[in-house]
Amino acid sequence: MTRTTHTKTGRSAGEDFLKQMLGRQKRLIVDRASQFGSSGFPTAEQLAETVAFAPQDGSVWLCGQRMMLLQGSAFGAIRRELIEALGFDKARGLLTRIGWQAGARDAAQVSEQWPEGDDTSLYSAGPRLHMLEGMVNVEVVRFEIDSGIGHFYSEFLWHNSLEDDEHIAAYGLGGEPACWMEIGYASGYASSLLGRLVVFREQECRSMGHPACRIVGKPADQWDDIDADLAYLDPSDFLSRSTYASGTETTIAELEEPADGKPLVGISAAFVVATQLLQRVAPTQATVLLTGESGVGKELFARSLYQSSSRQHKPLVALNCATLPENLVEAELFGVERGAFTGAERSRPGRFERAHGGTLFLDEIATLSFSAQSKILRALQEGEIERVGGTAPIRVDVRVIAATNLDLRREVEAGRFREDLFYRLNVFPIHLPPLRERREDIPLLMSYFLRHFSQRHGRRLAGFSTRLVNALLTYRFPGNIRELQNLIERGVISAGDGEVIDIVHLAEIGAPLMAMAIGLTPEGRLSAGERRDEGAGKAGSPIEEGGTTDALREPVLEGLQAFVSGSQRVLNTPLAEIELHLVRLAMERSGGNITAAAQMLGMSRAQVSYRLKGS
Repeated sequence: MTRTTHTKTGRSAGEDFLKQMLGRQKRLIVDRASQFGSSGFPTAEQLAETVAFAPQDGSVWLCGQRMMLLQGSAFGAIRRELIEALGFDKARGLLTRIGWQAGARDAAQVSEQWPEGDDTSLYSAGPRLHMLEGMVNVEVVRFEIDSGIGHFYSEFLWHNSLEDDEHIAAYGLGGEPACWMEIGYASGYASSLLGRLVVFREQECRSMGHPACRIVGKPADQWDDIDADLAYLDPSDFLSRSTYASGTETTIAELEEPADGKPLVGISAAFVVATQLLQRVAPTQATVLLTGESGVGKELFARSLYQSSSRQHKPLVALNCATLPENLVEAELFGVERGAFTGAERSRPGRFERAHGGTLFLDEIATLSFSAQSKILRALQEGEIERVGGTAPIRVDVRVIAATNLDLRREVEAGRFREDLFYRLNVFPIHLPPLRERREDIPLLMSYFLRHFSQRHGRRLAGFSTRLVNALLTYRFPGNIRELQNLIERGVISAGDGEVIDIVHLAEIGAPLMAMAIGLTPEGRLSAGERRDEGAGKAGSPIEEGGTTDALREPVLEGLQAFVSGSQRVLNTPLAEIELHLVRLAMERSGGNITAAAQMLGMSRAQVSYRLKGS
């Protein structure tokens, strides 16, 4: 890796290192006793609520980012391998830059998650996240920030550093600090949040025999002898190219945005693979077969492919084969001659003719009859068609994009689809992954749909609640992107201006979503969904042994449970009282939203209102 030379004067590169100045005129000095203050924002409880576990998918989420739980000993083994392979100096630089990247990404997520937070409170989330991620226990010594005049000073004590534990276990005590990744994290977080290059140093370290690690952070231009620190961080080089590649940055496929203004949105590996395949085939004339479940965006991909092709100035004609009666499919595809059948009073071109010179998109192609399949095969092979009732062949120059949510190979094996047509369509197949296989894209899609529908419906909303983000990150999405789109539009309409969209705004799907996410309580325990409304000041109750919650241990419901289990022969509590108790419980969990409470109970809104009035 080529390092640039840094001098104390003229370090303007550090000033435009990140363009994220928040610009708020705020100053706060925090001492050891007050930590970040009881009113710090986001709070420890709010940060705990950003953690969601999806064991059914093998994923863990923190602030909308996918995380990985790794044994400390495994991390130590990786660290030792790097040191043995690269030497202490190069390994330190690599780990510092990896930590930097983690800190910068956390800062970006925190800024997005809590856009109303000021510099001080948002910065305070960094040490809390670092603790939540299991790296170190942070104690504040002194913290000063005033972004208006560019002042920043931060001093912490780090206790129980995982990196120190592994370093001391492998190499014992020495004369150099060893919290390399953690120093990188602190520098990356502060620099990303403040919009200028901030560098942290270890003044003391447990690996040097000190009882705790003492770290100090200041803007880079306020340190003496900063060259060594910048050599490890190497921020300009780090930003210009990938840490893991030799001068080559992995790029996401850049496709021209469709004319209808509906872009492809995503960063997940599965999505990038699909878009890169689309990019490769778009300039060619090859037939493309798009496969994937209903709602994954096959039509949007087809339009993007067309927009990126050399035929973009010619017609794009689309047909959903499943929406037409079988007796009309051939007329729609190939056109009709006058007098071909009763009612055919004039000749009419079909979709193939109308797409001449351009692109024909055939959605749900597996639903076509064998007769229509054979004629499509001829059109693809010979470049000509015949209208229904006609005798003269008509030449057509059409690029076909086909789509299906079925496995065409199995359809061929079952005798429902022509084998020769399958091979003709399968020239360049692209599989579009379901949303549950590209969960990294869910926050991006949520933000995109929020902006889109807010503009369409003239609404001004504050974003999404943490519990809704967690619920959607762990939801199965049988309807894929189409279902997510409908949910966000429903939330935009249901929530009031200035409000945060929450689970209760999603009507009938709200109750199932509340039971999906598994997160953390502020005490660090795993807790299933069904969290109480944030305004009540409580996170969800953990599930007790036997699968009952605290609410189910109340006397009214204890009696019902005993009656259902058979341990009690008589139901001592009137049914109406049990009903009312369940209604009140649902109202509490829905934050007072009658519609959402009714959906939880399988009742109508009127039924819930009637029981509440009767109470």
